[in-house]
Amino acid sequence: SENHFGFQLECNYLESGWLEDQLGKKDPKQYSYSRQLNYMEIPFLMHTYTSIGATRFFLNIGPKFSYLLSESESNRSLVSLLDHGKRVEHPFQYGVLGGAGFEVHMGPTVLGLEGRYCYNLSNIFKDAIGDNFVTSDLQVVTLNLYLLFQLTGNK
Repeated sequence: SENHFGFQLECNYLESGWLEDQLGKKDPKQYSYSRQLNYMEIPFLMHTYTSIGATRFFLNIGPKFSYLLSESESNRSLVSLLDHGKRVEHPFQYGVLGGAGFEVHMGPTVLGLEGRYCYNLSNIFKDAIGDNFVTSDLQVVTLNLYLLFQLTGNK
C-alpha cells in the first residue's frame, strides 16, 4: 500500500440494541423494555493517516457487512408495541461505516482511540407496503480503545 494510505479488513463482535422507558422511570435499570442484538461484523475500510512524531491521526471509511448471531429481549411493560416479541426478520445487515481517531506508537506497542458511526442500509424487520414498519435500520455509534502488540517484523 501507499505511504499514509491503505485498506483495513476487520472481524468484530458487536452488541447493539435499544432501551425503552415507557413508564417514565428515567433510570436505565428500571426501563420497561430492552432488546440486545449480537452480530458478527466484517468492515472493509479505506484507512488514511498522518503522523506527528509518535502520534498518528487517522480516518477510516467503507462498507460493512454483519450477521445476527443471537438476540434477546426483556419486557416489563404493560403496553405491547409492534416490535415487542417480534424476532429479527433480516439477520444479514449491510451499511456504511466511518471513523476517526489517533494512535500513539511506543516501539512494538500501539495505544489507540477511535470513534465510529455506522449507518445500516438494510432493515431488521420487513418493510414492504402493508408491513408494520417503514424503516427499522440500525444506527450505531461506538468508541473503541485498543492496545496492539507487534509480534514479528519491523519495530
